[in-house]
Amino acid sequence: MKHNTNTLYTTITGGSASAIAYLIGGVDHLAIALGIMMAADYISGLMVAVGTKEVSSKTAFRGLMKKVAMILAVIVANQLDAVTGSGDFMRNTMIMFLIGNEGISFIENLGRLGVSIPGQVSKVFVQLKSENQKGENKQ
Repeated sequence: MKHNTNTLYTTITGGSASAIAYLIGGVDHLAIALGIMMAADYISGLMVAVGTKEVSSKTAFRGLMKKVAMILAVIVANQLDAVTGSGDFMRNTMIMFLIGNEGISFIENLGRLGVSIPGQVSKVFVQLKSENQKGENKQ
């Protein structure tokens, strides 16, 4: 009997994606936005490293580990919501805070690349981050 490795690959990939989607509380607009911001920040960081000729596999790996840690933070926040019965409050707050962080980092990378950004866009990310930090201080 011949085994098809594409089936194994598809099963592993699909199962992993489904498990992650379940653990982060589903794939909604916030989760998609976080994924896009994480990818944009990582890719722009690589572009800065190439542009300044400071490419380092150690630094790139550290960046990937930070992204994995962010996903773990969303998983923990989602589980806290499940335990406390608070709906999606903690999960959404965590995701918005991380989007703010990633957005600020992305804008910094664009600045290093010489790309100018309207001030309003920068203010949105700073506001998103600061509003979520204020919410943390109240609790």
